[in-house]
Formats: sequence, C-alpha cells, structure tokens
Amino acid sequence: MNNLSTLSPVAVIGLGRVGRTIAQYLLYKRLPIYAYDDNKENFNQKPNISLLGNPRFMIMHDFHWPILNKKPQLAICSPGLSEHSEIVKFLRHNSIPILDEIEFAAQVLNRPVIAITGTNGKSTTTAILGKMLAADGKNVFWGGNLAPGLPFAIALMQEPKDFYVIEVSSFQLERISKFHPNIAVLLNITADHLDRHVSLSEYQQIKFKVFKNQNKSDYAVINHDDDTIMTFQNVIHARRLYFSKYNKVNGAYVKNNSIYFANSKICSVNKIRLFGSQYLGSILATITVAKILKVKNHIITNILSNFSGLEHRLEFVAEYNGVKYLNNSMCTNPDAGAATLNSFNQPVILIAGGKEKNLDVTTYIQSITQKAKFTILIGENSKRFSEMLQKHDYQNFRIADSLQDAVDIAKKCATQGDIVLFSPGFASFDKFANFQQRGTAFKEYIYELK
Repeated sequence: MNNLSTLSPVAVIGLGRVGRTIAQYLLYKRLPIYAYDDNKENFNQKPNISLLGNPRFMIMHDFHWPILNKKPQLAICSPGLSEHSEIVKFLRHNSIPILDEIEFAAQVLNRPVIAITGTNGKSTTTAILGKMLAADGKNVFWGGNLAPGLPFAIALMQEPKDFYVIEVSSFQLERISKFHPNIAVLLNITADHLDRHVSLSEYQQIKFKVFKNQNKSDYAVINHDDDTIMTFQNVIHARRLYFSKYNKVNGAYVKNNSIYFANSKICSVNKIRLFGSQYLGSILATITVAKILKVKNHIITNILSNFSGLEHRLEFVAEYNGVKYLNNSMCTNPDAGAATLNSFNQPVILIAGGKEKNLDVTTYIQSITQKAKFTILIGENSKRFSEMLQKHDYQNFRIADSLQDAVDIAKKCATQGDIVLFSPGFASFDKFANFQQRGTAFKEYIYELK
C-alpha cells in the first residue's frame, strides 16, 4: 500500500468526516478521485466545497465513471454503507476492491495499532488508554470511530506515531481482509445493529474479525465475564489476556475492591472517578493493555483518578434543588441502558426511547421495573415500549411529546436526592441526526430549567 501511485484513480464512497479526510489525503498525494455520495447535496456542504475546485476531484454520477472506460483501482467506502447498498453492489459487480478507512489507513501507516471493539464502552476505553499512553511519554494517536473525536484517517496527515489506539465498530470490521492490529480488545458482545446485520450470530462473527489476522506475536485482550466471547475464544490465534470483575485471570482483575494485574496491586476501585460501575470492565481492559505496554502504575492511577468521562456518556450536566441531571445519549441499545440503570442505588427518573433497531428490550424492561422510580418515554417506539412496561405490571411511566416535554415532566416528578437520567437505549435517528445532537439538545433543555 506504500506505492499509492499504482492505485490511480481511487473511488471515495461517502463524503462524511471519514470520506472527506481520505479525499484530502489522496489529493495531497496527487491521485485522481472518483467521489460518490448517495446524498448529492453533500457535495455542496461547506467542508466539501474546497474539494470541488480540485481538477483531480471528479464526481461520480449515477454509477458512471467520470473518465469514460477508466475504472478505479480501489474504492474506499464509508462504513455506513452496507453490502446491500446499490453503490457497493455496483462496485462488487465491476470487481473493484473495497477497503474501509481503518484498513486503508493501517496499511499506509504500517505502525503498531491497538484496536478496541465491543458493543458498549469502546469510546471510553479508547480515550482512557490514549491518555495513559500519552502520560507515559509515548507518542500516541487515539480516535477512530470515537465521536466526537478524530477519524483514523486524520493520522495519514500527521507525523508518524509510536502507537495508534483506535475504536472500531462492527460496520468498519464488516469488510476487512488484511487489517492486523498488534493488540485487539473485545470488551463485550450484546445484541446491537440488528437493523444492519442479518442476525445476532452474524454480528458476533463480525466482532471477532478484529482478531482475524493476528498471530502468536500479537495480543488479544478479552472479557472473561462475557459468555459469548468465552464460547468462541478458541478461534483467536494471538496470545490471550483476560480481564474480569469476578475472577483472578492473567490480565487485570478485581479482588477485595482493588484492581490487580499479575498479582500486583494497581489501585483501589475507589480511586476511579468515572460515574457508574458499568465502566469497570472498560477500565480493566484498559489496564491490561497499558501493562502489556509497560505503563507505570502511578500513571494508570493518576489517569483513573482524574478522568471524568466523555461527553454524552453518563455526563453530569447540572444539579438543581438536590436533583442531579445526567446525559447518557450515547446509550443506543437496550443492554447498555439496562447496565447503566442497574449501576445506580439512588432513585432514578428515567428518560428513554428512540428509533427501533430490532433489538430485544427484555433486559431493559426488567431493569426499569426494578430500578426506575418513574419513566418518561420518547421517540418512535414509545408506544411499543409502554405496552411492554404494562405487560410487566409497571405503571409509573408517561409518554412525552418531545425531549423537551420529557425534561419538563422529569423536573415535576423529581424530588431532592433523585437522579434524572437520559439513557435512551435506542438510536437517535427518529428525531435527531446522531446521539451528539440528541445529547446536546437534552443539555440545553436542562440549562433552561435554571
């Protein structure tokens, strides 16, 4: 992949933040580009206008090559486009090799990559590990699927780093062929994105592709407490290190309310600043990787003592009249919603609901009936959600007309000592462009309460 000149021209499919970055890099390398986006208006978006003035940037209309009879040698495709999309089918039909951004960037950079995947906790793990490595004096890039954050492709425009810590999603792993992380982390697997993947089994298989090209000189860091991961762990060829909240393992584990690695105490669990016990698995995974890379214990402890979390992930927003308001808009699947709710001992006023992804909501329903003092439902699945709650003899809920209405209802229901938790458990696309926009709106409504 180092000889990019042999790839001329290259098709860039999708002009979001990833595709735009790839296009800028390829133009910097003086390669002609065939650019395609399902939404033609995206070409006129402010970030893309500068690309339009470059003669090497050619728009691909209606599945026709901009230069007659000259096919691209490679297509770098947005992970948001599934194998069922028309443009991907067209590329396959024309025998055009397709790469995802993570594979393309990793091959060009040819540097050590630490890939972090799982259903929940990827972004937090990526951020903490990046901070730990940087604090230990290592020259590190961290980003990837992390939002908000830097796409992996940004690293192509930077000076080389010692390590690249990247969050990778199932969408990104779906098309990989040679992607080879030196350390691969699989945090957990629960049902998600079943509106994209055919089945839970397919989703599980895609997650395991993060280990596909590893060998015995690499490391696989996996969750000893996850039955699904443990069932299929024998397909992993790398050296396996485990992390666990309940058992002594060869990676990071908890004993007597302290975290250990290889019989050596790292720190007390009480040192962790993050809000919510469900982050403990992510922290154990992070420590395991950090110790593989010989990060000093006092640096690990210092980062854990000061890291308060990422925006939209159990983010403390405000406290009014003794009521705490928390923004967990990143919670986009029911299992994550259940894990979050179960981590609280205080009374919780829950705001939940959103766009369906064909997911089983049983665990979230059970957690709500046991833990939520009152629940406010929003979004396109609020009616279905309400019917399921009633079937479980839970009546302490109300359907809101909007997110702002939900905040107003929560304020009226909450009393001193309560937590108002915005933890949707579903995607945002019914009302908002993404979870960031949804979380920002929630925070604005909370600030208006004052």
